[in-house]
Amino acid sequence: MLAIGFFVVALIYSAVGFGGGSTYIALLALSGHSAEVIPLIALPCNIAVVTVGSYLAVRRRDFDWRLSIPFFVASVPMAFIGGLIPLDASVYFLLLGMSLVFAGISLMLRIAPDDRALSQRRWGLAGGIGAGLGLLSGMVGIGGGIFLAPILHHLRWASSKTIAALCSFFILINSLSGLAGQILKTGVASAVSGISATMPLLLAVVIGGIIGGRFVIEGVANQRVAQLTGLLVLVVGLRILWSWASYSSV
Repeated sequence: MLAIGFFVVALIYSAVGFGGGSTYIALLALSGHSAEVIPLIALPCNIAVVTVGSYLAVRRRDFDWRLSIPFFVASVPMAFIGGLIPLDASVYFLLLGMSLVFAGISLMLRIAPDDRALSQRRWGLAGGIGAGLGLLSGMVGIGGGIFLAPILHHLRWASSKTIAALCSFFILINSLSGLAGQILKTGVASAVSGISATMPLLLAVVIGGIIGGRFVIEGVANQRVAQLTGLLVLVVGLRILWSWASYSSV
């Protein structure tokens, strides 16, 4: 059942330009996986989905390296550092619940794409955004694109297609960097064992990502799918925070 859930998530998220990391984590948390294992499962699945999306973005010539480099330069080392930070299970699930709540809200309130780009972009701001989201990505086990996309749309950083391509690569490189940090923190043997156990889930998201990536949802339909997905993520995030509060009060 978990593999089916991952397949559906990959199918939907890849069709709207994301990897699905936040919802993979939500499903894993609800199914009782430990804080140490969740990032080691969610990040490889994220990587598998956005690799397809990134390839398609390059093939469609939607990706702009010049606009993307400031975000990447700042986020990659911070994602690695975030992956190295040891977190107590209670702290991890608090951070996870808050991240999912904010991710859900950002999707539900997602700003409609606006192709009027800013005449002047602030590279210092890009570095700050990339660094903050990179650190969060590494710590929690997500790619960060679910936060980056609404920020860039709000700032009118680029066209909607260029932002989607940037976010796809942002998720990919931060997931890779964060996973490297998580592996060093956990230990190579334990990490490889944990990742190997997720092969059915990886297969499910690869199939879902390939299908969804070829049938990209745009316009109003994209907005509606994003809002419904955001509602699901928000509910799960609130449930995790409720469980955390109940556990902490004992």
